[in-house]
Amino acid sequence: MATTHPWWRPNKTRPRSSNIMFAYRHFVVIRWLCDRLRAWGIFHWSVSGVENLPPAGTPFVMVVNHIRWHDMLTIAGTIPLTHIPHWLAKAELFMPLSSWWFRGMQAIPVKRGQNDTGAIDAAVATLRQGNIMIVFPEGHRSGNGQLQKGRGGAMRMALRAGVSIVPVAIQGVEKGLRSPIAIAYGKPWLPVSQSGVDDIDPTEMTALTDDMMCHIAAMLPAEYHGYYAGRV
Repeated sequence: MATTHPWWRPNKTRPRSSNIMFAYRHFVVIRWLCDRLRAWGIFHWSVSGVENLPPAGTPFVMVVNHIRWHDMLTIAGTIPLTHIPHWLAKAELFMPLSSWWFRGMQAIPVKRGQNDTGAIDAAVATLRQGNIMIVFPEGHRSGNGQLQKGRGGAMRMALRAGVSIVPVAIQGVEKGLRSPIAIAYGKPWLPVSQSGVDDIDPTEMTALTDDMMCHIAAMLPAEYHGYYAGRV
């Protein structure tokens, strides 16, 4: 008789790296907690498009609009446990009392407002090892859900690693975690640069980044389009 693997115990078929197992347990706890809160009617989340995610073990960059601090929770609480990701997170979050949590979530610190090539290099190396990177390309929380101008880091790492991009759109978070929240996972696409991947023409990078952001905007109501209003 077939039995399901206990949710709290890492599957023996998964890599045995201690870092990966630590991250896996983080996500199991978050997913279990979010599932319980949804079942109890405390969280009202609707999730769509999970079937669009590439197969487990396929590296890709996931780009998500950034509204509030708990956007990270909505992704961690809905992404399949077969797709444990790495993240780019602002360096200010890596304080003595919280750095253990973010490192446990496999986050890479990035210095905002600077050309942090070290963080991009680390993200590219992570992708080339077959992992998933999650990036909030706006760089800052909007607070009201209006899309802000995207930054080029996510596009740059996808081009350098030669991986696809998966857009994710969140709406409703600006009204609080107990309000109805929708999380939509879009279809992956592979970006292509005409000027190469190591020294991309700035004009082309802007166009590619805007196209990436428009993929997110296309999954949101018009009132969320913000900077990209009229472009979708």
